[in-house]
Amino acid sequence: MLKMTRTQRLLRIVQMLQAGRRCNVNKLAEEVGVSRRTIFRDVSVLKDAGIQIAFDDDTETYNIEQSYYLKPMNLTLEEGLAVMLMTRKMADARVLPMVGSIVSAGLKIESALPEDVVKHCGEMLQGVEFDWPQVSDVDSVSDILYRIQQAIANQRKLRIAYESYHEKSEIQTTLRPYRALFRGRGWYVIGHSEMHGELRTFKLERIIALHETDAHFTPDHTFTVETYFGNAWNLIRGDTRYHVEITFSAKVAGNVEEVAWHPTQRTRRRSDGTLVFEVDVDGIDEIAWWILGYGDQAIVCEPEPLRQLIASHARNMLRYVDMHENKPIERP
Repeated sequence: MLKMTRTQRLLRIVQMLQAGRRCNVNKLAEEVGVSRRTIFRDVSVLKDAGIQIAFDDDTETYNIEQSYYLKPMNLTLEEGLAVMLMTRKMADARVLPMVGSIVSAGLKIESALPEDVVKHCGEMLQGVEFDWPQVSDVDSVSDILYRIQQAIANQRKLRIAYESYHEKSEIQTTLRPYRALFRGRGWYVIGHSEMHGELRTFKLERIIALHETDAHFTPDHTFTVETYFGNAWNLIRGDTRYHVEITFSAKVAGNVEEVAWHPTQRTRRRSDGTLVFEVDVDGIDEIAWWILGYGDQAIVCEPEPLRQLIASHARNMLRYVDMHENKPIERP
């Protein structure tokens, strides 16, 4: 028998008990291929997840309380597969807060599905892997994120101490939080900063201290994330809108063309295989960093300020290489 993952093992235990079977520790251990000690730990985990497992002292067996059974759900095979994909493969503690609750909720839903559906979906998922891109670790900010969510719901102002890269120092401000947002590679809070007198974006990893005050605020019901960011390439919205045109070589054209990089992008292929890529963006700093990632496979046609910015970055990179060309690199 193939070794089960922990999620598979927990689900199998729930399925056995939900079927009305009264199983002792030895039977469960034999069924899922682990030790008695592991079964004790698994039962404890399931109880912590809210699954009402009872132990009969007379028979020394486990069972699930009949009152716990969920009402039958008429999920299709595809819907069952989608739920299991989310909870088994996509729930990642690096990205999603409360991932333990997501997994336990998934277990409860799966326990109400027919066993043959769960088995079939589990087999299909064996050939699927999901790997999030490199992101900031949400575990370090999960408490801050939860407190921000509470403040948004309670409409209370927050007092925060923040390591600001823009101000190059630690700042303190009172914030009216409007949205918690995952974008790019990490979690942010968007709100009105009293220190700056305007809406600002704060990365949760850089919040040094956070305190919910007793002061209430009235939310701006006209606020939307889409309006706030406008046509920014990602997170930094500039004051000027630019029409950008870039020609990508045939070597990378397919890679660029197949991704929706920006809501305004338009692309067209030339007969030689090169790709013309056009967007309208508010500010050019972020898109410049993206273009540099393609090196000599990208040519900026317009606007001129972007061409000059790319050239400046390239000169500075070359200057750094020249400065260190004949010097040993000190490694930590």
